[in-house]
Formats: sequence, C-alpha cells, structure tokens
Amino acid sequence: LRLAYVAHSLAGWRSKYVVSADAITDVSERQCPCCRATIPPSKEQVSILKATRSLKQTCEERGDQNTPDYRQICEDLKKIEAQIGKDWDGVTVLEEEATEPEVVMPGYIAHKRDLKTFMRWFDAANPAKLDRANARLPDGMRSIPLLTFAIMMPSNIDLMRFLMQRGADVNKRSASGATSLSAVCEMGDSVNSALDHNQALEAAKLLLSWGANYVDDPSSMGSKQCCILRAQAQRNNELVSILQSELCGRRCELVDLSSQSELNGRTCVVEEYIKTSNQYVVTVEGRKQEMIFVSPGNLKRRDRTTDDCGYYIEFKNGRFIRNDFDSKDEYQAFLSSMNRDEQPAVDPNAEAKAEQAAADLLAELGIEDDVTEKKTKTQSNNNGKNSKKKKGKKGKKK
Repeated sequence: LRLAYVAHSLAGWRSKYVVSADAITDVSERQCPCCRATIPPSKEQVSILKATRSLKQTCEERGDQNTPDYRQICEDLKKIEAQIGKDWDGVTVLEEEATEPEVVMPGYIAHKRDLKTFMRWFDAANPAKLDRANARLPDGMRSIPLLTFAIMMPSNIDLMRFLMQRGADVNKRSASGATSLSAVCEMGDSVNSALDHNQALEAAKLLLSWGANYVDDPSSMGSKQCCILRAQAQRNNELVSILQSELCGRRCELVDLSSQSELNGRTCVVEEYIKTSNQYVVTVEGRKQEMIFVSPGNLKRRDRTTDDCGYYIEFKNGRFIRNDFDSKDEYQAFLSSMNRDEQPAVDPNAEAKAEQAAADLLAELGIEDDVTEKKTKTQSNNNGKNSKKKKGKKGKKK
C-alpha cells in the first residue's frame, strides 16, 4: 500500500531527504500541518534507511564491529530511524506523483562498473522509450542518479558528457539530497576517490557548463556552501575558486566585443577570473579552442542543452569519440544528418586521435610490447601449422 500526497503542500515545511544535522525527534514534525495525521517517510528516506542497514549488515558479516566505519554507520542509522519515527509501519511511503516511470539500473552493472557492460544495457532495445539517461541505482545503493554514478565509472568525464547529451538531468538528486556537483566536490587524491584534483575540477566545470545549480537550502548537501566546504576539505583550491566565482566553469555567449567582433555570438567556457584586471579568461568553443581575455560585460550565460551542446559524443568500438562544432547551426546540421541516417561530416581526425590515445596508454602501461610479441608468436605458430599441413598433403600425393 502506498499513499500519494500532494508534494507542494509539504514544500518548505519538511524535507523529503534525510537531514545531515541532528535527527528530528519532535513528533509534530512528522505530522501533517493541516490534519495532524502521521506522515510516512519519503521514498528517499526509505532508500537511505535500506542502504545504511545493508552496510551495517555487511560489516557484521565481515566481523568489523570494532572499526570506526561500523560505529559511524550505527550512528547514521540511529539518526535516520529517529527521523523516520518508530511508529512507521514499514510499508507506507510518501511519494510524489510520477509523470513518467522511473528507470532503475540493474544492481549487477553498478557492482561491476564495466563500461562495455554499462553501454550494452544503455543501448539495448528500448521499445517503451524509457528515459535511461535519468535512471537511478537501486534503493540499496541510495538511489544515486546515473549521472552521479558515471563519476565512479571508467572514462567518467566522457560518460558524463554522453549522458547529459542524451538528456540526463544535471540537477537530479540522490536519496541523500546530494547532486552530481556536490559528489564531485568531495573527490580528491585519496586512495578511494574516483577522481583526483584535476579530474574533479574538470568534472565540476563540465557540470556547471550544463547548468548545474546549487540547492537553496543551506543545510542541504547540494548547497553552494556545502560544495565549497567539501572542496576545501579536499584541499582543492582551484575548485574552491571556481565554486566561489559567479561565472567560472559556466558556458557563455560572447557579446559586445569591439576588438574581436567576429567572435560575437560564439560560445565559450569561462576558465578563470583575474581579480586585478576584472577580466575572465575564456576558451572559445570550436575546433581551434582559442583562449582570450574578456570583461564581465562581454559574457552572457548560455548553458549547454541537448539542442545546443557544441560537441557530439559517440561510443564506437569500445571507446568515446568527440566531434566539436564551431556553431549551433553546424551542430544542428550534424544532428539532422544523423536523424536521416546519413553519414555526417565530422572531424576526420577524431577517430585517429582516439587510436593514438589508446596506443599511448598501452605504451605508458608497458602493454604494447607484450601485445605485439604475442601477436608475432601467434602469427609464427599459425604459419608453421599451415606449412606442415601443406607438406603433409604433398607427402600423401607422393
């Protein structure tokens, strides 16, 4: 049994997410302000409850009851249970009216974290046209949005671009209330981190260029204050500067340029703010990637959208290939040609660059020589077998 409540009637009164501060113990905060009926927990709160109980059980099965992690999990579980309330029947859930069926990615894909397995699931036949780009992980995994999960996957930056290009909501939140941007801000150089400082900076700028916004509630994990505090905890000073700036990381349109008027109307990504000269360093989008200095008045925010992206990411032969465009019209023409099943005019060097990058990686890892040696031995053995077969046939003829 599930009860549906009107979401806006509770907006601004009680959060549907698990609070990070002290647990709610006042029973009045779990009652409807109109009829005083007990309000059941939200599906987000139940998801966190299930995930935390699962973590506690895993620690107990491993015999890790004396570790700091186990004690923290028990403390978190205590707070969550207090917020939900002891009078919860364990079944009834408060949820918003869903406009479309929510897609849940199979848990085994999340555990495996293999790019090819993920892409086979994503590109599989989809007769119902489900929105897989906005899928989430199962409840036991905190209902993390697919875009946030992509941060922890191989080729994470390109996979994030791929998902947003296909309609992933950049501001979608997990059951804990975290956004993809807040998740990136807590990444650093620790052993368990999916991103190092430079990758976290690149991922944050990518999300900001697609219109990532902060949650208004200052106590929320997705608030600007929380994001900055997390980046500071990771000692990622460059990321802190990006988050504190108004336009850094954002995608903007160049306007009112007098010295380089030919760039007016072109899009750029804001890289850095120079306080002494009150100027921004921006990279003009396109194949040349030109870097220039502009004043704040020359920038007009223009977030990336699926119709105005500036590039196109495709997954081909087990890797991502990126094609850049100098204008929105060029990008739209590319999409139209793809919709007509025509071969689009793309950067002819894109695939060659991907091949070279793969070769460089193999060489760096010391794998290239081993692979070449194995191929040579295999070819030699095959040639030997073929020659023996030929000799055997000749012998029979004699």
